[in-house]
Amino acid sequence: MYASSIISLKNIGRFFDAGGERVEILQNLTLDIERGSFNVIRGESGSGKTTLLRILGLLDSDFEGEFLFEGQKVEGRPDWYLDELRANNIGFIFQEGRLFSHMSLARNIEIPLELHGENSPAERAERIKFLEPTFYSDKERAKNTLNNYPSSASGGQAQRASIMRAVVKEPSIILADEPTASLHGELKLEVVAHLRALVEVGHTVIVVSHDEVFYNYGRQLELENGVLRELISEPASNATPLPSRMPEEDETIFYGWKPRAPFRILLNQAIRETIFRPLFLSLILVSLIIGVCQVSVFTSVIVGAQDYVNQKITEGSRLNRIQIKPKIKDKANEDRFPTRQEIIDDDLVDVVVQRRATTSRVVVKSGKAKTFSVTGLLQDDPEYDLLNFVAGGEFVGNHDQPQVILTAAMISEVFNASELEDGTVDYSNFIGQRVTVIINRYNRGRKLIGQVPVELELAGVILHGEGGRQLYFPNKTLLVFDRFVRDRDGVYKFPENPGVDNWFDNETINALTDFPWEDSLHIYAKEIREVLVLYSRLSKMGYKPQSDIWDFKWALDIQDTAWRIFLPLLGLIVLGVCITVAANIFTSAKLRETELALWRVLGMRRGDLVLTQVMSVFFSVTVGVLAGLGLGAFLIEQTRQMLVTRALETAKATGDQAAEFDAIFAPVSDFFWPVVICAISIGLLAALYPAFRTAKTDPAKVLKS
Repeated sequence: MYASSIISLKNIGRFFDAGGERVEILQNLTLDIERGSFNVIRGESGSGKTTLLRILGLLDSDFEGEFLFEGQKVEGRPDWYLDELRANNIGFIFQEGRLFSHMSLARNIEIPLELHGENSPAERAERIKFLEPTFYSDKERAKNTLNNYPSSASGGQAQRASIMRAVVKEPSIILADEPTASLHGELKLEVVAHLRALVEVGHTVIVVSHDEVFYNYGRQLELENGVLRELISEPASNATPLPSRMPEEDETIFYGWKPRAPFRILLNQAIRETIFRPLFLSLILVSLIIGVCQVSVFTSVIVGAQDYVNQKITEGSRLNRIQIKPKIKDKANEDRFPTRQEIIDDDLVDVVVQRRATTSRVVVKSGKAKTFSVTGLLQDDPEYDLLNFVAGGEFVGNHDQPQVILTAAMISEVFNASELEDGTVDYSNFIGQRVTVIINRYNRGRKLIGQVPVELELAGVILHGEGGRQLYFPNKTLLVFDRFVRDRDGVYKFPENPGVDNWFDNETINALTDFPWEDSLHIYAKEIREVLVLYSRLSKMGYKPQSDIWDFKWALDIQDTAWRIFLPLLGLIVLGVCITVAANIFTSAKLRETELALWRVLGMRRGDLVLTQVMSVFFSVTVGVLAGLGLGAFLIEQTRQMLVTRALETAKATGDQAAEFDAIFAPVSDFFWPVVICAISIGLLAALYPAFRTAKTDPAKVLKS
């Protein structure tokens, strides 16, 4: 036993299960590797040589016995710890070199340095320049041999580059797997000389080979039928051994999944994986382009129909409201709606509001009075949610003050201001100004006997009013005015100069509004799509409901149809994208498992491999989504133009107003980012599981001859 062992194997046993039968590969194997020694493990095929190689290279931890590295037990350590221990301390030399074909010899050599984030580009180049004379002749250096790619280099040149790659990071151990298997004659002797020279600079070298060229050098061990015996012993070199680098003990289980390689390497690898897999890239692109195009079309209809409905509501249409008037038999009753409570209790009803339809005359800027429809608003009135204020807001307090809300269009009719003419209007400047309303007085013969001007304060300005109604009063103000219009005996009197500065007290207002005034009920449904059911129920109760829903039902029907198609289609598209992405990664990883394992052996963490796969999927999905949205935008625009043309032709032939079917298509810009973000998120989520699975690719595969 050596006193200064860097590796100690004690009673190592390795077994495999072959069809339920236990097959013994290594039997009670004990081995000590001294620092700075040159060790040759030889044996024929099937002797267990590859299995021992995997254990020595920290690639196989499923064994019995004890493995000590620098006196510390290895068995039972987490995978990330073994990965770090191997990457920091073992340089691998493979038969046939195992160089990356898409990189120059020099680039292959510096990869271990860059993967560990060590040295600047200049320092890496200096390190290679320092090592190059040891492995390449003056003639080869003059020809810039290291700038060649493996395909254009000789076998010896490629194998020497593989040795340089193994030693460039100055690992304490060099593990060579059949390093002369693809070489002949003098080239074999060159490799032997280089490996022996490594011992003289402090490396510990372990060669696993059955090539007799190694049998005359160093310590000789023979493995036969799983049993190891020492044939020739040789003392270690007197050179100062290179120190081992042990992983940090306090790192967490997530350490191995934390990327370490420079972003440039990962980005280049991700781009390469994306571009150089045209079949897989095409599958992802086709599935995404077709899927996103369909999604964009149906999303355009769904969003467009909703925008169309919202626009009509803003302009005054009340699609979630039904209006009913008293039945003929109930008109003379004090309670004109005896079924009111039954309506309120309906599970589809949100709120029921009593209304009175009337008109009012407003003095415009010309000095004349113009008649407008008017609606009275109560406290907490649901109509407020449907008003789009551009200035001001709701009526104050208990809605018992003389106030008014006008539409923006009516502002220019009522007020005379220069800012209305030059287009620089700021509607907030009009809030608080006076609006004059004319109240007519009639006698019993319904003859006009007088007019009373009443000043109201402008409380708010909205974009649009409901239908022909362009004024909104507090409901109490509307009832006060209506009471005076209905007073044919002159019982009630206005105060002098009635209005903002001289209004009725609460007691008088309550007396004036105490009469059976409601002539309609406004019933607000909880959902727009419940209006039709509610409409049918009210009809069965004997009412004749009125609703704006019929003018826009076609838009809602189209939206409902789009939803019914969109949801299962979306599910199929998501499933298709997930399957395509996952199959892409799994299949690609299977085809490139040797390359992935080689990256792991050279020092790339599992997290680096995951990030590379995720970045590759990100590129593919992004291109596919953008192309799909572009195609969707083209189809949407073509469809809109076709509908506009046909609507104009139909309107011209019938003399009716052109239909607005094209309005239900929203432009792609309205939902561009949500679709992009959702599609990329789905693609990345679909990539995570297969990426994590493939990142666990067994690095030992690269050591199989």
